Amino acid sequence: MFAALLNPQAGNAQAADLRDAFAAAGPRLRLTVAEHPDAIDALVADLQQHPVELLFVAGGDGTVSQLVTRFARAGQLDAMPPLLVLPVGRMHTIASALTGTDNPAKMLPRILYSWGKGVRRIRRVPVLRARIGDLPEAWGLTASLGVPGRLHRDIRAQKLGAHVGLAGLLGRVAMQPLGPERFEAIVGPFESEPEQLTLPGFTAGVMSALPGFFGMVNPFPGVTGLSQTGVHAVFSELGPMATQASLPGLLLGRMGPPHVWHGELTRLAWRNGDLADVVVLDGEDLPVAPQARVELEAAARVRLVVWRDLPLPVAANQP
Repeated sequence: MFAALLNPQAGNAQAADLRDAFAAAGPRLRLTVAEHPDAIDALVADLQQHPVELLFVAGGDGTVSQLVTRFARAGQLDAMPPLLVLPVGRMHTIASALTGTDNPAKMLPRILYSWGKGVRRIRRVPVLRARIGDLPEAWGLTASLGVPGRLHRDIRAQKLGAHVGLAGLLGRVAMQPLGPERFEAIVGPFESEPEQLTLPGFTAGVMSALPGFFGMVNPFPGVTGLSQTGVHAVFSELGPMATQASLPGLLLGRMGPPHVWHGELTRLAWRNGDLADVVVLDGEDLPVAPQARVELEAAARVRLVVWRDLPLPVAANQP
C-alpha cells in the first residue's frame, strides 16, 4: 500500500494533473489533499494505524517541513515511512535534489511500476531540528540564515510571483531598494559540532543534507549525492556591500577561502543580535526575535527515496 499527501496550494499548476494521476493509481494508494494543516495531522495519525511502504509528498518545500515536523511532534519520526518528494511547488528544491524536475504526473506511473519491480534507492538522511527562542520546535532538511533568509522574507513580502526560478527571484530582489540591514552579519560567539567554525560572524549561511537544495545551484563542488554522514554547511563572512555583489557567486560555489567556509556540521547555535531576523526551514519562515537563542541540530534521520534514471515499462499496458 502507498499513501500520498498533495498540497493543491503549493503554487504549481501541475497539482491538478497529479491529483488525477494519484486517483488513477486505484485502491493501492490512499490520497490526502492538504487544503488545511489539520489534514497533515490526520494523515500522521492514520499512518500510525495503517502503515504504508511508501509515502508520496507532492507540494513545495514547506509541505515537506510541515510533514516532518508533525511526525516529530507526534513522536513518530523514527516510524515515518520512506518519503518520495514530487516537484509540485514554487521552488521545489528538495524534489529537485531527490527526483528531478520532470512532470510529476508523468513520473508517477514510472515510479509505481519500478517500485513494483523491486527498485529501491532509499537513503537515511539527517534532518535538522530548529529551536528558536520560545517558538515550537520545527524540523526540515534545509535551513537558510542570514542574507538568504532575509532575502527569502523580502521575496515573500514583495509577492514576486509563484513561478519564478531562483535566478529570476535574485534578479528581482536585486532591483528592489533593500536596506543595508539585509546584509548585516550574524555575530557569534557560535557553538558548533564539530568545532570547525571559526568565523567571527557571517552574512550568509546554509545548512542541508541535500547538496542540491537550490536545484540548479550547487555550492559543494564535486558533491552530487545525498549526505549520509552529516549536514553540509556553507558560511560567508563577506561585508555588507560585498555580499550584495557576490551572493550569486557564493550560491554557485565559485568563491573560495577565506571568504567562504564549507564543510559538515551536526549542530550550530548562537544568540541573535538586535536585528529581528529569520531562519528559513524548507521554505517556512521562522522569525527570530532580538536576543533570542537559535539552535540548528541534526537530531534524527529520515528515509528519503532518490529516484533518477527510472526503468521504463516494457509495454504500454504494464501496471
